[in-house]
Amino acid sequence: MKYVGSKNRLSKQIAPIIQRYVIESMIHKGNGYWEPFVGGANMIDKIRCYRKCGSDTHPYLIALLKHVQQTTDDLPDTITEDEYNVVKANPSNYPDWYVGLVGFCSFGGKWWGGYPRSFKNDGVTPRDMPNEIIRNLKKQAPNLKKIQFFCNDYAEIKPSEVKEYVIYCDPPYRDTTKYATSDFDYDKFYAWCKEMAKTNVVLVSEYWMPDDGFECIWEGKLKCTLDKASRTDKTEKLYRCIPCKQ
Repeated sequence: MKYVGSKNRLSKQIAPIIQRYVIESMIHKGNGYWEPFVGGANMIDKIRCYRKCGSDTHPYLIALLKHVQQTTDDLPDTITEDEYNVVKANPSNYPDWYVGLVGFCSFGGKWWGGYPRSFKNDGVTPRDMPNEIIRNLKKQAPNLKKIQFFCNDYAEIKPSEVKEYVIYCDPPYRDTTKYATSDFDYDKFYAWCKEMAKTNVVLVSEYWMPDDGFECIWEGKLKCTLDKASRTDKTEKLYRCIPCKQ
C-alpha cells in the first residue's frame, strides 16, 4: 500500500534480516511477530510467521487494512479529484475504510497530502495515480489475510502482556515528514523499546538512534523525500535494542 515512509523499497534488504530473527525466535518457541507502526503493511506482508500482529494509531488506516482482508470487490477503479475533495470535506458520510482509501490516495501516500498527479514517460500523457494505488492495494490484499490488525498506540503494548515476540518498529523519523499530526516523544519511545527488549527482540528502522541501548545491525542508502527537486541519498539503518542486564 502506498504510504508515506513506506519500507517497500527496502523490504528486499530488511525483511530477510527480520525473518532470521523470527525463525530463531520460533525455534525457541517464540510467540509471534508484531509491528506497532504497521503503516501500509509493506513489511509485515513479507514476513512469514504463524502469528502476525500489526497496530497503528490511525483508525482509518486500520479500517482500510481490515476491509481489504475481507474483500477488494467493492474498491473503485479510481478516485476522481472531485470525489477526493468531497470525501475530505465530509468524512462522516462514508464508511471509515473508504475514507481511509481516499485519504491515502494522495501525493506520496501522505494522509490527505493532495490529489496525486504524474505523467507517463513522454512527459505529456497523465497517469491515473489513484488507479495505480488501488491496483497495488488489491495485489497486496492476499498477503494481509492472516494478520491481526489493531488500532492502538505502541505504548499500550505492555511487556507484561507481550513476551517472546519479534517486534519491528518503523516510527516517525526525526526531522522528516510525519504521517501523524501530533508530536512524537522519542525519549519515551526509546525507554519503551528498552523495556520491551527485556523479554522480546526489538528492531527499529531509523536514520539515527542513541548509542545507549541500540546497536546498528544493517545500513543502506535510499533516495527519500517527497520533494523531487531536492532528493538526496539518506542512510537507512536497522537497529536492535540491546536488552538491559537484569
